[in-house]
Amino acid sequence: MQSERYERRIKNFLKNAGCTLNPGDSALTLLAQGGSDRKFYRALTASGSFVVMTAPAFRYEIRAFLDVGAYLHGCDVGVPEIIHHDDEGQLVLLEDVGDESLYALLQCGPDRKQVMGLYRQVITALARLQMQATRQMRTCNYLKNRSFGYEALRWETDYFTECFLKNYCGIEIEHESDLDYELHSLADAIAAEPRYFMHRDFQSKNIHFKDGHVRIIDFQTATCGLLQYDLASLLKDAYAPLEPSERQELVGFYMRELADTWSLVLDADAFISMFHRAGLQRTMQALGAFAFLSMRKGKTEFKQYIPAGLATLREALALFPEYRALGDLAALAALRIQQAGRAAS
Repeated sequence: MQSERYERRIKNFLKNAGCTLNPGDSALTLLAQGGSDRKFYRALTASGSFVVMTAPAFRYEIRAFLDVGAYLHGCDVGVPEIIHHDDEGQLVLLEDVGDESLYALLQCGPDRKQVMGLYRQVITALARLQMQATRQMRTCNYLKNRSFGYEALRWETDYFTECFLKNYCGIEIEHESDLDYELHSLADAIAAEPRYFMHRDFQSKNIHFKDGHVRIIDFQTATCGLLQYDLASLLKDAYAPLEPSERQELVGFYMRELADTWSLVLDADAFISMFHRAGLQRTMQALGAFAFLSMRKGKTEFKQYIPAGLATLREALALFPEYRALGDLAALAALRIQQAGRAAS
């Protein structure tokens, strides 16, 4: 019943936008959903294929999407064009960027040479996004006062502690002050980095290929933060794990791209160290999200990505012995998940 109401609203919205939906049941199809409450429909019309986004949540979220989307489209960085919107109905008509996400392409089993080619193309697009969008970021109403600083960083790691360690893994943290100190020092170090445009969810399901070009979606939580976070989101993505040697090669490619194309020369050792710290931060956020979505939202499909995320977290923690409490808890979490898996089988 609810889906019928949505479809009626969408048909009226398309009509007001000057689009005539093609006849037949397949003209309006619900696309695969991610972690958000938004829904996306592909609409086949006489004018071509479009995507309709419905946002049943708070109105400020749709405003953020429109502001950031319009700004990024003006920066020519490969985001879908926003064609029409209805604030009251919280509907947005978007350019259709197709189904070829990086994630989907990787599921097709390309050889490693092809995989690395895809990642190099995406990294070139990421560098362009960061450099182009940073230049006039203060002209965007939504972005001008946003910053990914200490408070936001601690929110992410508190999310990990509560949702993943305590609720999902059932861990009682005996020395929580030790963990808190380590998470404080991590956030403090990351917050001190120079700030650029940051997508904040730059992972394989939010990166598409259309007509040979990279297209970037799900940008409404963008902010101003460090370069390494988006790079870590891509290269330490639990949806699409990479080998450490591949990751190392791609980090080098990214730094060369910044230097050669954008004249931004970085200290390699300092950049790589902060890349791995940002990877700790991002991976904890992702594990918290996977736990929350599977336990609280009933989206149990996200459980399958937890082992890869936890393995990535522990791999990075091996580089930082100063995060001893976090390392011990990650090892305990891995043990709990292993035990739960054996009990289930």
